[in-house]
Amino acid sequence: MSKSLYLGYRDKMLAFPLWIKQTIYLDLSKDLNTYLSSEFLDVAEGELFHVYKPELSSQGQNELFTKESKFDESIYSFLNCCNKGMSLIEIAIENNFTMEEVSKAFTFCKTSRFFSKDVPALVAAIAGFIAGKYRTGEYFIRAGKMTIEQLDQVLNKQQEMNDSGKHVFIAELMVQMGFVRELDVKSIIFMKEEAGKRFSLNSEELPSIALEKESFDIRVENTKLKEENDILKQKMDALLTFIKEHKAC
Repeated sequence: MSKSLYLGYRDKMLAFPLWIKQTIYLDLSKDLNTYLSSEFLDVAEGELFHVYKPELSSQGQNELFTKESKFDESIYSFLNCCNKGMSLIEIAIENNFTMEEVSKAFTFCKTSRFFSKDVPALVAAIAGFIAGKYRTGEYFIRAGKMTIEQLDQVLNKQQEMNDSGKHVFIAELMVQMGFVRELDVKSIIFMKEEAGKRFSLNSEELPSIALEKESFDIRVENTKLKEENDILKQKMDALLTFIKEHKAC
């Protein structure tokens, strides 16, 4: 199997001189700490949504190869990449998906029992929130950051304030009542906003990677967004674009 576009790009960045990598690391650390809580900076690799690798169950593999349910082709592209052992960020870049599209496919496949392993709570919570399945309060409950009782208190308080003519968002009340930190709310909302952005890599900028023609076509073969690919004309430009548009990773 050929190396994915993302892994090839990552390996090129890792090959940069030490002094370049150290400088980039410091800049990234300062940048990420302004809008991401420690929950997303210190999280174990297996619980970080972007790098999670879903494993297909026998039911998922059967659906991939039979296409019995006649789902949208994007679902089969997603399942095919899971079957190859790709992480979610690899799946996004390989197929020209946004992370929002990946989240929707991921949530659908999880609900359909297409995965063989229990998905970590934080991964499932992030996927559901980005996909629009969970509201802010439910996200924090599923992520283990709040209890149902605490959410009930927030909702009751919101109702009281609405009745008195003062409109306030649930997220604001959760912070005001001390159930979650402001940075926690800011982090997850920013991640959802960024998830709608599409990040494309131009295979021509990775000359050492030979992309094999797979027998099972994936959506990247049919989705050639030339405007986005033209942005990546030089390796450093590509790196800066990666840092700027993929801050939540």
